[in-house]
Amino acid sequence: MYKVAFASTREGQVYPGHFAHAEVYQVFEYTDDGRFKLLDVRENPLGLVPDIDVEGGEHEHHHVRMEHSDIPLHGPPKYMWLRENILHDVDVVIATDACQTSYRVFTSQGVRIIFTDPVPVEAIVRYIEGEGGEEFKRIIESYFKE
Repeated sequence: MYKVAFASTREGQVYPGHFAHAEVYQVFEYTDDGRFKLLDVRENPLGLVPDIDVEGGEHEHHHVRMEHSDIPLHGPPKYMWLRENILHDVDVVIATDACQTSYRVFTSQGVRIIFTDPVPVEAIVRYIEGEGGEEFKRIIESYFKE
């Protein structure tokens, strides 16, 4: 059994951008029999702010934080905060995009990131529970044998 988080929009599409700035994460349990069970939909505070790592280019202050918050908005501290506070218990993130820094932070902690197009989460779930199940199971098992 693994916990799989889909970086998504509130409307249920895989978020069409960097996973750290998804509006929500749909967290599922992927069971040994190849089924998905929705456990939680988690709000992402980082989804409310621009991604200054890419949109801001050069910026004056490298320790920018959300107003009235201790959430870092730049670099490894941002991704560590996301891992520790929102995605602390997930094994796999399914997303359309990630930067090298976020990829390194998450994979260094044993999280696997799988990339897809911005399609409905439900379509991916149906595909994996159906004809794509054996391939997905093989991929997941190979990730965690390393």
